[in-house]
Amino acid sequence: MTDQSSTPQSIPKTVSAYQRVSDVDVLMTIVHPPRIVGLGNVLILNPKVEQIKNPDSSSARDRDGLTANDRESGVLLRKTDTKSGATYVEYSGANAVDYDYGEGAGIYKKALAYFAQANPSDRIAVLTYDPSKLSDSLEAFWYFDWTFAIQAESKIGDESMSLSNIFEANKDHFLVLQSADPSVYNGYRGQNYTIGLVHDLSEPMDSALLGSTALLTVGSTTWKFRNLVGITPDLLTANELEGIATNYAIGYVEVAGQGETSEGTSLSGEYIDTLHGALWVKTEMQNRLERLLQSNNRIPYEQSGINMIQGVAITVLEQAWEQGIVLTNEKNGKGDYNVTATPRSAQSANDLSKRHYGGLSFTYHASGAIHTITVHGTLNSDTILSK
Repeated sequence: MTDQSSTPQSIPKTVSAYQRVSDVDVLMTIVHPPRIVGLGNVLILNPKVEQIKNPDSSSARDRDGLTANDRESGVLLRKTDTKSGATYVEYSGANAVDYDYGEGAGIYKKALAYFAQANPSDRIAVLTYDPSKLSDSLEAFWYFDWTFAIQAESKIGDESMSLSNIFEANKDHFLVLQSADPSVYNGYRGQNYTIGLVHDLSEPMDSALLGSTALLTVGSTTWKFRNLVGITPDLLTANELEGIATNYAIGYVEVAGQGETSEGTSLSGEYIDTLHGALWVKTEMQNRLERLLQSNNRIPYEQSGINMIQGVAITVLEQAWEQGIVLTNEKNGKGDYNVTATPRSAQSANDLSKRHYGGLSFTYHASGAIHTITVHGTLNSDTILSK
């Protein structure tokens, strides 16, 4: 006789919901908002000028480096680089920044101004680092989810110049500086990837500008005419405004009863929307070609494979045209771009041996924006003037 109590019970491999008697089934799906991923997220650079007020020493941290208190307070990520000691933290809002720094901190005020604007992201990041390890600290977190950087304490000097040179060398992120004096930007002339703002430091124009503009669809907006919530327009003389324009900086002025940014250029004089558009094309081209390689078992090194590569480039530039990055050709009404992919026979023996294809190239004409208007009017008068 078998002892039933000692017989192991089989565990079902699948589990189904219990059934109830009903003529109606309601099936619910939970939809979470997608994470905002774009080319407009912001990093606040904190060279240890402000410290976390109440560090959470709990050892119970999840894979994102967060404690239960972090999660509850809206902190999204904590990551420390072992080489430089720099710490990168992402916050879901100004209240989360308050949790770490308090309402009196400059970092909190910049975050508050950022999230007060019309188009902020769903996060803002802070990088805290040793100023003597600036380059290593930035390198460690350069390709995390941010594109624009501002200073925790707006200050023009040796570090801001070092920062500007790092951004210029990499050409894929933007540094936004702020000063009350436009003349401090004299030494930054020619820097494509540094943006200089002129405004009193009591108001964080830098974070406000990014919260209003940076995350809009690339190609859809110019950086001039931007209205910034909580930023007071400056009353400037013609000479003062000319001083800002001469240095390719951006002021905040009142025009027709509304505050607006005075221009939309980086410190080289190139328009920010043009540079941002070029960054979008570069990033999108790289990502889509990478996905092409990953999603195909094999891209043949012959015309069919080359056509696939060329097709990706055309798709990217076509979307760039639709977004307003690429100019419309007046003759045919299509995007003013060209993509060339040379055949296998044109590739070097060395490239063929290494399975490397280097025959893809493209050009496009950047679309601009109208910033000023001149109107010619004629008045027809019935008054007869005597000679």
